[in-house]
Amino acid sequence: MTTRLLIASLLLLAPLLTPLMATAATSNQAPVGRWITANGQAVVQISPCGQDLCGQIVGIALAHPGDPMPTNWQGQPQCGETIINTAPSTDASGKTVWKGSVLDPRNGDVYQANIKLDAANHLELHGYLVVPLLGQTQTWTPYAGRTLPDCHLAANFATDNG
Repeated sequence: MTTRLLIASLLLLAPLLTPLMATAATSNQAPVGRWITANGQAVVQISPCGQDLCGQIVGIALAHPGDPMPTNWQGQPQCGETIINTAPSTDASGKTVWKGSVLDPRNGDVYQANIKLDAANHLELHGYLVVPLLGQTQTWTPYAGRTLPDCHLAANFATDNG
């Protein structure tokens, strides 16, 4: 009788506990995948590079079809450029945070950066100079749309991404 009561209780509580367990499971996941930047102008692929994570530009939105691909501060194409380099670290709450640097490909400025997944599985990128308190946080969303072989985003990238 006690076993049946325990099983029945677990079955009733399972729907309530599942979101909590999912949140706990994702809080320490690495932010690996394709992300659309906060301004919607680029897609960055974050992948393991050894034990660290690296982020490379894999898609760029152009204002008009036929516009040239943007170049970096050295005149090289931004497409394929690695702009994020991070290593795993643990914050005070025991959550994994990836600390390293982020590069602004337009001007070559390098900022210290922390990246992590928030509760909604969006990527939070906090860039700063010297003091994290004085930095800025951007939220990037997962990108499920298409990137074309030449690094352009499909013309309807906003609708492709759902």
